[in-house]
Amino acid sequence: MAEPAVHTTRQIKLEIASKSPERGEYWMATRWGIASAGKISHDFVAALSILPLTEHVVVAVAARQLNRAQDFATLHNIKAAYGSYEELAKDPNVDVVYVGSIHPQHVQITSLMLSSGKPCLVEKPLTMNLKETKQLINLARNKKLFLMEAIWSRFFPVYQLLRDELKAGTLGDVLQVNVNFGIPIENVDRIKQSYKLETMFKILNKTIPGVSIIQGIEQNIRGIHYSSLKELGGGSVLDIGVYVLQLAVLVFGPVIPEKILATGALNKEGVDSSVAAILNYGAGKMAMLSTHTKTTFPNEAIIVGTKGTIKIHSPFWCPTTIETPTKKSEFPVPPCSKTFNHINSSALSYEAQEVRRCLLQGNWHITRMGRLIESPKMSHAESLVLAELEDKLRAAVGTRYPQDD
Repeated sequence: MAEPAVHTTRQIKLEIASKSPERGEYWMATRWGIASAGKISHDFVAALSILPLTEHVVVAVAARQLNRAQDFATLHNIKAAYGSYEELAKDPNVDVVYVGSIHPQHVQITSLMLSSGKPCLVEKPLTMNLKETKQLINLARNKKLFLMEAIWSRFFPVYQLLRDELKAGTLGDVLQVNVNFGIPIENVDRIKQSYKLETMFKILNKTIPGVSIIQGIEQNIRGIHYSSLKELGGGSVLDIGVYVLQLAVLVFGPVIPEKILATGALNKEGVDSSVAAILNYGAGKMAMLSTHTKTTFPNEAIIVGTKGTIKIHSPFWCPTTIETPTKKSEFPVPPCSKTFNHINSSALSYEAQEVRRCLLQGNWHITRMGRLIESPKMSHAESLVLAELEDKLRAAVGTRYPQDD
């Protein structure tokens, strides 16, 4: 892989990016606005730093607290920091918005941006349920604006090779997808605080047994936290299940299976901590999926056909290694000197490049100014099917959110 271009300072890059106001020798840089100043937003902006600023530049960030936006802007050398999403939506210098907030906020923030004329890349899951997903996609279509669910897996070279192999018929008739995703509970942010509280209360009760005030505090804090955890959209289906589901959808297409068998376990908050499911597409085609937030799984994917097998090595959701019937291929993630919160996050640059391509080129679902309103690698139809499958799995195990009412 070619090394990224080296520039002495970010300011020089910005100067270069501004030299083509008429889109002459170079396309003008895609100007990003960032909605939310959390960990995944940090990783996304850090990943953008490896791309030429003649192509990508972050010009604004917004958070619900101005000081958080300002700290984020200082860290990443971003010119504008806002203490409200409304201000970001009104910024005329923003071409496209990356929505990196917790997913219960996606529909509100993304609706605001689309209504203000801003194309959007929205972190997975796109929304909390099918109802909200339809709302956003309908709005994007009515506004003729680009909208994509940030299933970053789809833009890895490994996934492109998988698509090529499937298109070429290397596996023959694909009959089965086996994929699992398990990570310990303490590594999932929305569940981590519950784990810490559980540990803290065990220590307190051992240290001062029988003290009613400790028990009362425990009950009060637990009640507040467990309620807010569900409001934060925690759970294995929405946090990590989207990754196993998207692979089934990629292989078998954006259709609802003929039959779905699913079971799982709920934690004390009434949120799914594990799910196992079989998606039966008929004609012997099945996807066998499992997720868990309390233990580590192999985290690999196997696609089996009548002529051969493909294996995507761990971590299958952000992979660098794939085995086809004829060879084993390695695709290292782009090098980056930045510090990331999540594994292989420099590869978030892949999805950013796809967004820019869609905004600047038109050859599929074209709308005004030759722009695409969706990516062929992660289409609206696929997001709708993912949302419906997520709803069905949650219903099977008993997870229900306030947004479902």
